[in-house]
Amino acid sequence: MSRWNAEIVVALAFIVIGVLLLAGNLGLMVFDWGMAWSLALIFFGVWLVWRAFQPTPMPGMSYGVGSLRPRLAGKEIRDENFSHSFGDFDLDLTTATIPEGQARVRASIGLGDLTVILPRDLAVRVYASAGLGDVQVLDREDDGIAPRIEFESEDYATATRKLELHASAGVGGVKVIRD
Repeated sequence: MSRWNAEIVVALAFIVIGVLLLAGNLGLMVFDWGMAWSLALIFFGVWLVWRAFQPTPMPGMSYGVGSLRPRLAGKEIRDENFSHSFGDFDLDLTTATIPEGQARVRASIGLGDLTVILPRDLAVRVYASAGLGDVQVLDREDDGIAPRIEFESEDYATATRKLELHASAGVGGVKVIRD
């Protein structure tokens, strides 16, 4: 499965409902919120059924609904992608093994809150953003439309073990904290 499933499906639903609402406001067709919610629920239901028959996602990937907390105890992190559709997504990297050199993690959520927990002693470079919502990286915060924070720990350039983290949310929050 690809990023298309999680983000584009939601975007298409918003576009279709927006076009229908606009057509109703312009008098091109009769349209009310009851019909919008019905269409949204039908569209979402069809998408969930379609998704149920798709192949199982690759390890570390999830395109589900609800709370997600991957078990990373002992897993070696070099170049990983983690994604979730709707709900709360907690990515605890404190139990993972991050070898010497530079590791890269990309974590995203379509709608909801993403929390990434970093080991206390790890040098990090963080790129955190949201389409709409709030972003917190350690002691820095930004919110509103398209909030973004870039952070690099003081020892990043000289560290033997380091992590580059890209964390994003479509609508919701991104929070990056230390253990």
